[in-house]
Amino acid sequence: MESRIVLVRHSLPSIEGDTPSIDWRLSAPGKAAAIELAKYLSGFRVKEIRSSPEKKAHQTAALIADRLALPVCLDSDLREHDRSKVGYIARTDFEAGITRLLEHPHQLTFGDESADAVFNRMDQAVARARKARPSGDLMIVTHGTAMSIYAARVLRVDPLAFWRSLSPHADCRSAGRERNEDYRCTGHSGGPMTD
Repeated sequence: MESRIVLVRHSLPSIEGDTPSIDWRLSAPGKAAAIELAKYLSGFRVKEIRSSPEKKAHQTAALIADRLALPVCLDSDLREHDRSKVGYIARTDFEAGITRLLEHPHQLTFGDESADAVFNRMDQAVARARKARPSGDLMIVTHGTAMSIYAARVLRVDPLAFWRSLSPHADCRSAGRERNEDYRCTGHSGGPMTD
């Protein structure tokens, strides 16, 4: 039987411009969306959910896990691209930074981490999760930029187009297979694309 990886982008955060995005929590609509999403994820053969420890991702994972009666395992390598020193910036500046990051993955062009570094740690996190649970589906709750970098390389698609496809209304995307696994990416966000 095939094994699938289900990538879930954290749900809608409550954006606080003076608070680092790593500390943003889910908004009320974000909590409701995560609970609703759990209904669609119940058909996967998942035994645990792996999540970024960032609050919005961990909350998303916990809400889904509660509905599916699954444990949540935190892995710091599933965190968002490190741009803690960037702060809250205008959407156009943010999109320009992400474009530079994704178009020049080997270089440090935006934030404190290259796209290559993000991919390598995400890939290691997936490998650890697979080793811990070699059978069944793997569900990962992460962030838009990190997910885009990882999934685009595995699927061999354009990372910028993938990142842009994670619009506020993105529900579910299905793409090709790599390493005998299905990759399904679910996006939830709102307001400025912060990660």
